[in-house]
Amino acid sequence: KEPLGINVGLAASVGLLSGETFTNIPTGATIVVTTPYGFKVGPFDYTVSVGIGSYTGRNDDADPKVEFNPIFAGLGGNLTVAGFVFAEGHIGVVGEGTGLRGFAGVTLERLMNRGLNLPVNLLVGSELFYSTDMAGVGNSSGWGSLGVRLDYNF
Repeated sequence: KEPLGINVGLAASVGLLSGETFTNIPTGATIVVTTPYGFKVGPFDYTVSVGIGSYTGRNDDADPKVEFNPIFAGLGGNLTVAGFVFAEGHIGVVGEGTGLRGFAGVTLERLMNRGLNLPVNLLVGSELFYSTDMAGVGNSSGWGSLGVRLDYNF
């Protein structure tokens, strides 16, 4: 059976630092669908992807306290160098405003696919979220987190 070239990944996101909007650092999950469409950019392999995610957020300093769950939905792509280092970026909606999501780190694709002959890939790195309006009150903010994603190759 010929592979479709589509990857579906689920990433856990554990917050490390955040902007003023949050008193707790958001945690949540992201789903990324990587398509087989792409092109070469010098030494990089660029592939088109879409992502969606949901995260928990809270501001205990606000009066009254504010609890909200920012979402992410975006279109972008992935760059891979030497089959080991990757960078991924999406532009779309984060929270209530326009924003971006970035994810960069290392991929264990060579080990998982070629070495162990598994249809999965593990990516480990840092994730960054930024929004022009995180909570719907004109507040630009963001957060950074540690991300671990498991991709399944179709």
